[in-house]
This record gives sequence, C-alpha cells and structure tokens, in this order.
Amino acid sequence: MTTTTVTPRNLMVRFVRKAESLSWVHRELSHLNIRAEMALVVAVKQLTAEEYDAFARQLLRDRDWLAAFDGICNEVLEVRCEAPGRPTLYVRPEGYNYARYVGLAVVG
Repeated sequence: MTTTTVTPRNLMVRFVRKAESLSWVHRELSHLNIRAEMALVVAVKQLTAEEYDAFARQLLRDRDWLAAFDGICNEVLEVRCEAPGRPTLYVRPEGYNYARYVGLAVVG
C-alpha cells in the first residue's frame, strides 16, 4: 500500500456520504439524482486486491492512512487497485479517519 502525491488535476465525481460499502455507493448513485462535483485529485493510494476489497467492504472503518491525508475543501484521495475489474474510488475524509465521502468519476 503506497500513497503518492500527484500533480493536482480536476475531475468530476459523484459522491455518497457515509456509505457502508462499495455496493452501497453503487446503489445510492444508481437510485438517487446525485450531482457531480469538481474534485481536485492531489494524491493516489495504490492498494493490492486484498487491501482494496477489505476497504470496499467496510468504508466506515477507521484507517490510519486516511487520518494521515490532509485534504482540504475539494481535495480528494484517489484509491486505485492493482487488480483488474475494480473501480477507482475517490475519497474525501474531511479530517476524519474513515471514508466520509466516497465517489466514482463521471464517465463521458
């Protein structure tokens, strides 16, 4: 598990607040009219398949690596997985040590 600071880039993301799991995020985004908002990606967290799956199952669990992320305002942490078939997540902890807001990029 590594975190890399990247050149900031803007991205349109639809966020869900306090989602319990990735399946919760998908359900909320498919059933609710949640507007996309501009997010500023400032860091990338690279996870193994096992780490990603554990994170995606329990998004509200406290994580040291989220507590260490100092994102402000619209800054987000991009969470990627080395294994195929898993979506890239965008996390805005807003000072908490859990994934307070989790989003998916707007496609197209």
